[in-house]
Amino acid sequence: MTTPTGPQPTGSSPMKKYGPLIGIVVVILVIAGAVTLAGKKDTTESGANTTGTGTNGGSSSATTAGGANGAPITYDQAKKDGKEGSTQWVDNCDPATGRIKVPSVFAPACVPKYSGTNGGATSPGVTADKITIVLYTPPDNADILSRFTSQLDTKEDTKETQAKYAEMFQNTFQTYGRKVELVQFDATGAPDDATSARADAVNVVEKYKPFASLGGPVLTPAYAEELARQKVLCMGCGVSLPDQFYQDKAPYIWGPLPTPEQFLVNIGDYITNRMTGRNASFAGDDDLKNQKRKFGVVHFEQDPPVFNAVSDQVAACGAARGYKTEITETYTFDIGKMPDRATTIIAKMKAAGVTTIMFLGDPIMPIYLTQQATAQNYHPEWVVTGTVLTDTTVLGRMYDQSQWTHAFGVSNLAARTPRQLGDAWRLHEWYYGTPPKAANTSAIIYPPLQQIFLGIHMAGPNLTPETFKQGMFNYPASGGGATNPHVSYGDHGYFKLAEGNTCTSDKPRLDYLGVDDMTEIWWDVNAEGPDEQGKVAKGMWRYANNGKRYLPGEMPKTDVDAFKTENTVTMVEKQPAGDAPPDYPSPAKK
Repeated sequence: MTTPTGPQPTGSSPMKKYGPLIGIVVVILVIAGAVTLAGKKDTTESGANTTGTGTNGGSSSATTAGGANGAPITYDQAKKDGKEGSTQWVDNCDPATGRIKVPSVFAPACVPKYSGTNGGATSPGVTADKITIVLYTPPDNADILSRFTSQLDTKEDTKETQAKYAEMFQNTFQTYGRKVELVQFDATGAPDDATSARADAVNVVEKYKPFASLGGPVLTPAYAEELARQKVLCMGCGVSLPDQFYQDKAPYIWGPLPTPEQFLVNIGDYITNRMTGRNASFAGDDDLKNQKRKFGVVHFEQDPPVFNAVSDQVAACGAARGYKTEITETYTFDIGKMPDRATTIIAKMKAAGVTTIMFLGDPIMPIYLTQQATAQNYHPEWVVTGTVLTDTTVLGRMYDQSQWTHAFGVSNLAARTPRQLGDAWRLHEWYYGTPPKAANTSAIIYPPLQQIFLGIHMAGPNLTPETFKQGMFNYPASGGGATNPHVSYGDHGYFKLAEGNTCTSDKPRLDYLGVDDMTEIWWDVNAEGPDEQGKVAKGMWRYANNGKRYLPGEMPKTDVDAFKTENTVTMVEKQPAGDAPPDYPSPAKK
C-alpha cells in the first residue's frame, strides 16, 4: 500500500485533498460489540424519581419519572417500588428481563404502554407525527477509500440498510405516535475545517430544523458546538474531547467512546499497576529488554490544541503514582507530513532511551512510526491504548510486523466474534430474514440509529433534549461480558473526576459517552484468521484471559498477561451463555 505525500494546495486545508480519512477508517470497519447505549438514573434535581404525566399540550396514560420534564418510568424502577403490576406495559415487554422483546443484551427497557396524545411539537424537529433526524455525510473521497479497502458498500446499499434499520426500530421501539424521518445532509468541508463545519451546522438547522444530527466532522468540534448552541442534539460528532466539553454542552452532545479523562482512568491503572517499575521484557532489542521501562508517549493533537491540559494533568497524576514519561511527542493529522514527522518522533524516542512507546492517536500514523522504527534499527515495546480503532485486526496488519510483534495493551472493543453474531447483522436477519445489504459497514450504520431510537423510546411522549437525557440515564447499564462492552450513561459512579484534574475524586460527573471497561490484548503475528471484513490472513489480536473486561478500579496489580497464549482467544465463535441475548420471534414474520 502507498499513501500520497507532498505539499497541499496553497490556501486550502491540508485535509481537503485527503478528505475524511479518519471517518473512512471508521466506515471500513465492522466494530465488534457495537457501541450501544445504557445508563443509570440522573441524580440531579431534574432527575428526581417522582410521578407525573406528559406535558406541553398533551396527555398520556404513560406513568413517568422525573416530574414535568421526566422520562417514563421503567419496568425495573417500578419493580423496585413493588408497582410493576399496577402499570400496563408496552405489548412487547418481557417481564423476565425488564426489556422489550428484541434479542439483544442492549434492548431498551420496558416502558408503560402509550395511549392518548403525545403533546405535539414538544421540541424543535418534533411534531405530533414526525421527528426529523439529519444524517451527516462527509464529502466523497473515492481515491483515498480505494487505498485502504476494496470492500466498501455502495451508497445505494448503505441507504437501504439505514432505511431497514430505521423501519425495524420504528416497529419495535416506542416512538409515541411519531415517525422518525431521516434526511441526508452532504457536508461541504474537510474534517478539520471549523469554518465549513459551523456553516454546515447553521445550514442544517435552517434547512431541516432537526431534533438531532447523527455524525459530524471528525477533526473539529465546531459542528457539534453550533448545533448545541441552537439546541440540536449531535450524536457521534467527531472524536472524544475533554470531559468539560460535554459538561458545558449538555445535554446535546453524545458519543460512543469515553472522554480522554474517563479513558485515562483505565489506562492509568494498567500502566501504573502492571507496567511501571518492571523490565521492558517484550521489547525486540536485547539491550532494552533488561532495562526498567522508560515510557515515551505519542499522541494526536488538534490545531489549535485541545488536549494539552489533559496531558499536563496525566503527568501530574502519574507522578503521584510513580509513573514518569521520558518524552512526549504530538502530531496533527496531515497525511502529507506524517512520514517526516514519524522520522523525527522515532529518532527522539531512540535518543531518549525510551523502551516503551505508548500510542494515543489515529490508525494511520503507526504505519509510518513502525516503518521508521525498523529503518532506524529500533525495536521498543509498543503499548496500544485502543484509540481510533488502532486495536482492530484490519489495521494491525498494515503496520510493520517486525515492530507489531512487540505490541500489546488494552482495548475498549469487545472480543471479536464472527460479524454474523453482532447485533447489526443478527437483528437484521432476525427481523427481515436476510443479511443487511451493506454487509461490510452495517455495524457502523447501526449504532447511531440504535442510539437515537433508544433515546426516543426512553424519553416518552414529551420528547425534548432534557427528557432524552433523562431517558438515557434511566436506561439500565448493560454488557460487561467478553463479547459485550459495559456501557452506561449518567451518574453511575465509575468516573468521579475532580474539576480540572484527571485524578479521581468524590465528585460525580454525568457521563454522556459510552464504553466504560477495557480488555487486555496483544498482537500475535502468527495467528491466522479473518479480519473485521472477513479477509483471512496472518496477524490477529489475542484477548488475554479469554476477553475478561475491567471497569475502572478493577485492574489487577500483577504483571501484564501479554504474550501468554494460555486462556486467550482471537475469535469467540460462540458467545458465552452470559453474553448471549434472549431469543424472541420476529414481529415482522407473524
